[in-house]
Amino acid sequence: MKYVVEEKGAFQVLGIRMTTPYGGGTWAVVKSDGTNEKMKAISGSFFDLGLCFGFQEDGSNDYMCAVLWDGPEVEGFVTYEYPPATWLIFQAKGKISDNVLGNLWQQINQEFLPQSQYDKCGLPTIEKYVLWNEAEDLGEVEVWIPVKY
Repeated sequence: MKYVVEEKGAFQVLGIRMTTPYGGGTWAVVKSDGTNEKMKAISGSFFDLGLCFGFQEDGSNDYMCAVLWDGPEVEGFVTYEYPPATWLIFQAKGKISDNVLGNLWQQINQEFLPQSQYDKCGLPTIEKYVLWNEAEDLGEVEVWIPVKY
């Protein structure tokens, strides 16, 4: 599996964080309630980061749709500050209908991480949506995993 190891300094994100009963539920909310457009007006871009804080025993997902942010707090949105960390960065390109992102996660969690020298360090993982065009069935996503080794 191809990946890049990158040292990143501290950075902050701004977005909407919620717990939903199924993975991906937060995206459905921000795309349907106007929040994505509000973020574009505030930051100049639509949400392009998905932070996964983890799954609960009942299957619910603590997730945040966000953008990189170095400005002040914004009413109605939350910030999250990442400390400096080592990141593994994987890339997936392909058809959304072929489960391009899910397949990458499966490879990472079932094949790569168990055989690697790396362990997740407890910080939220990030999905960076470079391109996600459902109409054309094309997706390009980076998966960023903060690790220790």
